[in-house]
Amino acid sequence: MTKAFNIVATVSAAGLLVGTAVAARGQTPQARTRTIYVTAVDNKEAPVDGLTAADFTVKEDGKVREVVSAEIAKRPMQIALMLDDSGLGLGAIRQGAGQFIETLQGKAEFAIITMAGRNLPLVDFTADAPTLYAGLQKMLTRNTPSTYLLDGLVEVAQTFQRRKAERPVIVAVIVEGEELSSARADVVLDAIQKSGVKLYYVGLGAPVTQGNRPPYAAERAADSTEEESNKRNAVLGSAPKNSGGRSEQVLQTSGVPGLLKQFAVELAGQYAVTYDTDTTNAKLSVETKRKGVKLRAPARVGSK
Repeated sequence: MTKAFNIVATVSAAGLLVGTAVAARGQTPQARTRTIYVTAVDNKEAPVDGLTAADFTVKEDGKVREVVSAEIAKRPMQIALMLDDSGLGLGAIRQGAGQFIETLQGKAEFAIITMAGRNLPLVDFTADAPTLYAGLQKMLTRNTPSTYLLDGLVEVAQTFQRRKAERPVIVAVIVEGEELSSARADVVLDAIQKSGVKLYYVGLGAPVTQGNRPPYAAERAADSTEEESNKRNAVLGSAPKNSGGRSEQVLQTSGVPGLLKQFAVELAGQYAVTYDTDTTNAKLSVETKRKGVKLRAPARVGSK
């Protein structure tokens, strides 16, 4: 027997052993499970506990999947706080972010990014509460009434991808106003989908539905931010809901802390729902048989 034949025979035997082991478990090589994170709330937006696998129905591209388990999620989250420091409501934003971190201590690590004008990392991912609170205290008014929110969403989503974050979350608190990002809406939506991030958004002030006013420093009509505002509205109109997150507007700064506390309680009570699957990318539908319960779940799994 030649050396080459010995190698082939060894590889073939190894493959046979693997195949036998898979068959012994009653599975095909392609069969696997997927875990998604689902929020369950009542009509008052309070988390609902006590749900089991029997309470969930999961469909991928319309095909019903077997739900293997459903329990309150235990794996830690990775949360990026994108906070507006342009000046309006800065105190309320600081307070709300501090309460948000306090509520989720031991359940997540956090990063803080300030968003007035250019996006600036303030605190890298950490679970250390004193470091995070100190970072919030360093937030000072930058008096820049414009943001690069869409560019920031792409950057954070790509960071989550590089870190292979299992439960990535973005919580953005932004004063409504001029958007200056260059990122296209489809690029932003694609980055959010690929990273699997849940997007929670709080818009402070009346939403800007049109961007036909020129930037503050513009001298030409061609410098209008209409296109940028349209892109921002396209992203915020779909990404929070489709990711399994939320989008809310508050007209008064005093509403920010309460809303962030609600987000934190909601995230702390999320379910890890595990089900059988045989596909990489699919349109996702998650429903519950329990009356009076509303679910928030991703609308799609995979990168497309």
